[in-house]
Amino acid sequence: MSAAQGRLDHGAPIAVIDIGSNSVRLVIYEGLTRSPTPIFNEKVLAGLGREVQSTGLLAADAVEKALEALLRFRALCDTAGVKRLWCVATAACRDAENGPDFINAAERICRKRIEVLSGRREATLAALGVVSGLYRPDGIVGDLGGGSLELTDVHGHQVRHGVTLPLGSLALQDLAEKSVKKAERSCARRSPARRYCARAMAARSTRSAAPGAHSPGS
Repeated sequence: MSAAQGRLDHGAPIAVIDIGSNSVRLVIYEGLTRSPTPIFNEKVLAGLGREVQSTGLLAADAVEKALEALLRFRALCDTAGVKRLWCVATAACRDAENGPDFINAAERICRKRIEVLSGRREATLAALGVVSGLYRPDGIVGDLGGGSLELTDVHGHQVRHGVTLPLGSLALQDLAEKSVKKAERSCARRSPARRYCARAMAARSTRSAAPGAHSPGS
């Protein structure tokens, strides 16, 4: 792919493939920088995680749809001249019994190793994305996906330990058998989310009151 007029020269394009519980996404960036500019973004709603909580498996039709999307994404990367490709997978693939079989098939298509993120690492990477893109962030980063919810306390450039909970949109729908009332009860039982937020806010108040406290990012 020839460089478009007006684009900065950051070297060859780079790309990320994110195999999520709800969608499979490809984003191609114009180069490797602190806050890279996307030049192509496409996702396919494969729904890999829609039955994992109830059956323990990735649904066969979802697997087929996801692998077809990855075949297209690999071809797009080759056409765009992508030199560095990162592939990650999240909650559905790490929780499903047939997740390893799917990952093996996906790696053959992508011709790259796929990192299956732990919940803790997923929370950290989401927080680092906020730190990279926002000036002096200060608060709790919430990453709500199809299979899980990650919460991470961020203060300036400091990323503290996060938590992961099975409260993704598809996971909750599966657990609740599509009942809103059951979903509400399931959320009410997930008190660790409330406890994490309360502890993070209490720690922030303590830091702010400490003598010689600095503002975020200072």
